[in-house]
Amino acid sequence: MAFATPGFLWALTALAIPILIHLFQLRRFKRLDFPNVHLLKDLSERSRARRKLRHLAVLLARCAALAFLVLAFARPYLPGRDPGPADGARTIALYIDNSFSMDGENANGRLLDQARAMASDVISTYDPKDRFQVMDGTFEGRQQLLLGQEDALDAASQVVTGPQVRPLSQVITRMGGTLAGSGEAPERLVIFTDLQRSITDPDQWATDTTREVTLVPITPQDRGNLSLDTAWFSTPVRRTLQQETLHVGITNHGDHDLVGVPIRFTLNGAERAVATVSLPAGSRVDTTLFFRNDAVGPTYGVVSIMDAPIRFDDELVLAWQTSSTMDVLLITENEAQPSASDRAIEAVFTADSLTRLIRSASRNVDLTRLPGVDLVVLNGIKDIPSGLTTALASFVEAGGSLALFPA
Repeated sequence: MAFATPGFLWALTALAIPILIHLFQLRRFKRLDFPNVHLLKDLSERSRARRKLRHLAVLLARCAALAFLVLAFARPYLPGRDPGPADGARTIALYIDNSFSMDGENANGRLLDQARAMASDVISTYDPKDRFQVMDGTFEGRQQLLLGQEDALDAASQVVTGPQVRPLSQVITRMGGTLAGSGEAPERLVIFTDLQRSITDPDQWATDTTREVTLVPITPQDRGNLSLDTAWFSTPVRRTLQQETLHVGITNHGDHDLVGVPIRFTLNGAERAVATVSLPAGSRVDTTLFFRNDAVGPTYGVVSIMDAPIRFDDELVLAWQTSSTMDVLLITENEAQPSASDRAIEAVFTADSLTRLIRSASRNVDLTRLPGVDLVVLNGIKDIPSGLTTALASFVEAGGSLALFPA
């Protein structure tokens, strides 16, 4: 049996704690004067022996529970087909970059497929008694274990793309880092990657002359890629039957100009808007989509482009709440005598047929109505009551909108 994190075994020193507790909790027998102890002597000795056995059993149970807990954190495991470091056996660590950029292609096909095949070739060239550490960007705990040749081939074939992006300096530090204290640190590191600019940081690499680092670059035929960066509306409120203007930011990361790139927008699964955009090489362009929002309640939209083979950044999902009317609560200092600013705010909202205005003085607000309004406007209030302050804080935390015009 071996341990993936043998450093936790130092915690076995905590076994002294239940032993000390046992020693300090030994019960002392109270002396009782009795004229004739001949009949009680045998009973007393048997009771004392049973009590000692019971205390000893509790002590052993505590020690066993603590020992098993420490061993669990030390992560024991049984070595696989290659049970141990035989004489002359070598340790090799391999890292397969599985970021989404490895979905790119070149003349030989998909980059990740090539990386997995190359890793399998490297593993196969070594002796069956050698041991391997196979890693990808997930940095899972099981990847800290050494594998035999067959298990390493199987691990390399199961690597899939994911959202993790690891700088190469972090990868090199991680490879074999947990094995350094066990005397089984890998003597060679092999990294299969497309060398994206964002992860290539040679100035941060740790200098270690005891390990050989080999970079195997797998570059795509065309590094061009389109990405949807952001999307936003021109107005902050979504209402039924309102003409919406949706702005979309798209970036061309490639070296070639692109003309007539289609952008689609679907609303609750139905296509509502289509546009085309032209992007110079290495530029970011903002375009506009127009659609009519006829949904009520929770609504979601999807902005999408078609840019194979790298697809993870080709969609943006938006979600919002659509209302047929908007309830606005106007809270003023004195409802009976509105100020000029109160009348100006009332004129803004009463002119819109889709807005329902509710007026209230700051001292007479019905706090139970707050969850049902879309917007609360505070205008010219000199002293906000503490109860109203607490209710407004909860209203904003729940997603409500608040406008404040100081006195």
